[in-house]
Amino acid sequence: MKKINVKNTDYQMKLVPGFSSEGLLDPQAKKELEDSIQQTDTGDFGSEVNQDVNAADIRATMGWKKANHKNKNILKIENTELDNIKVRIYVQEKLVDAELPVILFMHGGGFFGGSLDNVEFPCRELADCGQVRVISIDYGLAPEHPYPQNLLDCYQVLNYVGQHKNQLHVKSITAMGDSAGGNLTYTLSLLDRQLGTNYIDKAVALYPVTYQGNNVQLRKMFDDPEPIIANEIPSEIKTYINNFNDSQGLINSWYIKDSDPESIYISPLNASEEMLKKLPKTLFMVGEFDPLRLQGEAFYNKAKLAGCDITYLRYNGMIHAFMDKVGDFAQADDALKETINFICC
Repeated sequence: MKKINVKNTDYQMKLVPGFSSEGLLDPQAKKELEDSIQQTDTGDFGSEVNQDVNAADIRATMGWKKANHKNKNILKIENTELDNIKVRIYVQEKLVDAELPVILFMHGGGFFGGSLDNVEFPCRELADCGQVRVISIDYGLAPEHPYPQNLLDCYQVLNYVGQHKNQLHVKSITAMGDSAGGNLTYTLSLLDRQLGTNYIDKAVALYPVTYQGNNVQLRKMFDDPEPIIANEIPSEIKTYINNFNDSQGLINSWYIKDSDPESIYISPLNASEEMLKKLPKTLFMVGEFDPLRLQGEAFYNKAKLAGCDITYLRYNGMIHAFMDKVGDFAQADDALKETINFICC
């Protein structure tokens, strides 16, 4: 593998509202970070050594329960199935019969958690602020459904939508996801290109997982919190990042299992330059203090150098999963508006 550069990244930086410099946590994000450390201290769901943890316990802790999101438009929200995969579809009622860009949304959750309900408010906001149709995919979760079930489920939905464009009023298709769903955004796009179906027109990934392999040099580069720590509470930020990285143990044992973690459909960073060049036009977004930022930047740099049309937005002051907080965090609302602008331009 060629040396991967995670520095000197060309990106558009969005400062915390009211702040004039980077390197500082958003006050709400700071409180959330501190709360997460306290929660982990009382019951670590990420550690490999905790033998009592189970998927149901972890799933119960996921999602943002406080969102103050309100729609401006009346939405039609439908729970249904596409080719036997459960989905939830969002669209403005006045646009039900219109030909629209379709967003295939893949939620985060470490490949073993997350749900349609966890991304209810972001999906509502996407449909509310844009003339789009959002299809949120209820893909299979580990440990009940380890790799590659989630990717196959997402491709099954993509293939169905791609083959029924007229029936579903599809103008274009965008793959979109956050965290583990961001990984699926890239792996689904790679699979779509490798199979030659070429259904996906654009891709949007928020703080995606891009590398899950065992290369010692890369693991050290991506997991080291020092490049991310900045001007305040450095010890807490380091603890937060290290706690987050502990979850890789569960991903390995529940999701990856005996599969090759270096596969491009688990670690899309390993895709060849030739394949990356063929990716759809892509928007990559991440928070300044996100534990996945460095591996995301590595993917961005490699794809950019390969010739992929990829744009990078960095939300300063943010930690992981800020998109979930639509209605509460200005950055979440802005990221979804940037998504609509990217898709509809």
